[in-house]
Amino acid sequence: MWFLAVIFWCGAAFANPADIMIADFEGGDFGDWTVSGEAFGSGPSHGALSGQDRLSGYIGMGCLNSFHGGEAAKGVISSPPFIIERDTINFLIAGGYLPGDRTKRHPKELWGDECVVSLLVNAAPGAIEHHNRLAVDDRMVLRWTTGNGLDPEGATELEWATWDVRPLKGRKAWIRIVDNNAGPEGQICVDQIHQSDQPRKDLLSNPEAIARAEAWVEKVAKQTKRRGFHYNAPAFGIGGHCLVYHDGYYHLFYIYNPHGKAPGGRRDAQPREHWKHARSKDLVYWEDQPIVVWPSFDSGEFACYSGAAVIADDGTPMIFYTSMSSERGSEQWAVVGDRDLVTWRKHPANPVVANPPENPMPYGTDPFAFKDGDKWYMGMGGYRQVDGRAQGCFSLYESENLINWKFVGVPHTTDTRGWEEPDFYRLGDKWVVACEPFGPSQYYTGTFDSETVRFTEEYHGYLDYAGVANYDPRNHLMKDFTGHFIVCATAVDDRGRRVCFGLAPAGLSMPRILTLRPDGRIAQKPPPEMEKLRRDHIGESEFVLDDEAQRFDQVQSDLLEIKIEFDPETAAEFGLKVRCSEDGSHFVRIVCDGEYLEVAGDKIPAKLMKGENTLRLHIFLDRHSMEIFANDWVVYTESMSAPPADLGVELFSDGGRTVVKKLDIWKLASIWPDS
Repeated sequence: MWFLAVIFWCGAAFANPADIMIADFEGGDFGDWTVSGEAFGSGPSHGALSGQDRLSGYIGMGCLNSFHGGEAAKGVISSPPFIIERDTINFLIAGGYLPGDRTKRHPKELWGDECVVSLLVNAAPGAIEHHNRLAVDDRMVLRWTTGNGLDPEGATELEWATWDVRPLKGRKAWIRIVDNNAGPEGQICVDQIHQSDQPRKDLLSNPEAIARAEAWVEKVAKQTKRRGFHYNAPAFGIGGHCLVYHDGYYHLFYIYNPHGKAPGGRRDAQPREHWKHARSKDLVYWEDQPIVVWPSFDSGEFACYSGAAVIADDGTPMIFYTSMSSERGSEQWAVVGDRDLVTWRKHPANPVVANPPENPMPYGTDPFAFKDGDKWYMGMGGYRQVDGRAQGCFSLYESENLINWKFVGVPHTTDTRGWEEPDFYRLGDKWVVACEPFGPSQYYTGTFDSETVRFTEEYHGYLDYAGVANYDPRNHLMKDFTGHFIVCATAVDDRGRRVCFGLAPAGLSMPRILTLRPDGRIAQKPPPEMEKLRRDHIGESEFVLDDEAQRFDQVQSDLLEIKIEFDPETAAEFGLKVRCSEDGSHFVRIVCDGEYLEVAGDKIPAKLMKGENTLRLHIFLDRHSMEIFANDWVVYTESMSAPPADLGVELFSDGGRTVVKKLDIWKLASIWPDS
């Protein structure tokens, strides 16, 4: 496994005889390189330039230096074409961490607010150009590196960088180096660009990038106010996520953009997702942990999409995720962690799954993994063409060691446009298929035959009914969806409970405990651990509302838990209002007519099932988000808008009599020490 080795500089010679030098910047000028702008001057610099801090780490007499004319100067320099003949391209680099805006096209001479060195190749037939919009004419940027940032107290020191270019061998390529930033770190230095079969930098870990991202998160987190008792990221937002229970902790991993938004609102350069980590002993209080997955720009990877975390048979933590690159499309990559799930390395066998031709799905994304019997299984979402129409489905692979995977089939296809974030697991004596089909997360319960790799659907439902009323499974795309619960992920804890999280407004939903009802529906309840947040309480029972309303203002808080049980009797409509203003003119209304539960104008089914004669609502209010559990199987997540002073609660019955069997309201504590 050649790229596990980290080769350090030692002695006078920098490379073995088989290496191919592209540029060592030892001459008096740039030779055949094309230069524009003022930043790079007329030739290599020999040491630090006027006004520049000490410069070190370059080899020989000179290096490429963009500080000619100071930080304000801009310029671009491009190599003549060459053929990629070795496994890696190595070079020394220093300068500001300034990748620029790499999400859109720019004029070919100067791009974004960047200081970077890039590798360009001619766009090959079938290149996935829409996933990498950086292009000059017919050339695409497939590798890029920027400096690690300048130390204001020390020298500007060049360090080794390595690109893995094995997939590009035989292609014509160009090196392009640009300084288009006039800010305080607007400089880049490069030296000793050469092709080699030996990497100068470890390609399986990137502690510098992780440390840089964590420092940025810490800086922005100081300006971020978190919700009360829901987990949300310390700064920026959350994408897809997964969950695993290990050594007494619930470990939550989620897609994260640590450079998503700078202080003052400036958008930073990377749309490319990292993965971040949080852990909890009780599903209530959470500890933020370091970033665990990063895009391997040095291997052409530009995004790390959703996936799964598992614990291997020998106790090794592993993460599987969808890796995106411009030359290879989507693949499934693996990352291996230490016992504490803090330090991680990319697996040397990556990709562990590349879509085989026998799979009828044109691509796979968002892998999940589980063990059943003596085999591991991995599934991923997508679509297949059925009678000329794309239909959502998931494909399944099997393995004995979590590295070598064999395609076994497509267990289930549905009449939706596609699937994302799939999951597949046992619940009770049935199997559950869950997915996000470009709309509200939904599930199917039924049976699974591992011999024929066929799932047989018996019941279809929704994990959350937000947005379901207007959802069209055949025609919707995610941009059409207005619901507030998507991307669900589950894990089994040490008590045998199936725990579920979904993506909700401003972060994650509350954890939910899933069980199977006799009719095949999934029952969902908040975990009893949430009760430890209860503080001030009021409670009443067995009182009647006869075409009237009753207000409860004893507990004033925007963090509330409400449990209420209604016996409808003769009422045409009954329910409650929350976040009520003092004069009653503003509120969020939750009303039931015996058939439907309507929340903020969105209707969801609430018909009582066999054996039920009361409607039980369990409501959690967390500032501007609300979750409603109705008779354990109907769940609804809503984003609210209410002034901070609107904190009242009111019960009502219209057109008849309603009996309130029991009412409990608790003020809840925040899980964050500074909130």
